[in-house]
Amino acid sequence: MMMIKLNKNQLDLLGTIFGAIAGICAVLVTQEVGDAKTVGTIGGVATVLLGVVTQRPANAAPTTEDIEEQNQ
Repeated sequence: MMMIKLNKNQLDLLGTIFGAIAGICAVLVTQEVGDAKTVGTIGGVATVLLGVVTQRPANAAPTTEDIEEQNQ
C-alpha cells in the first residue's frame, strides 16, 4: 500500500475542506435542500475523512509543546 506523506499545512488545508463540506451538508440537510440521503452521505464521508486527516497520536513529533517552543 502506497502512503502519501503530507506536511502539516496540507493536512490543515484538507481538514478545513472536509470540515467545510461536512458543515455545509449538515446545513443543507437541516434546511431540506436536496436529497437528504445523498447530502447526508456526502457529509458523513467528509466527516470520516476529517477524522482520518486530523487523527494523530498525542506524543507524535512535533508535539504542541515543541511547536510552542519553536514559536517563542
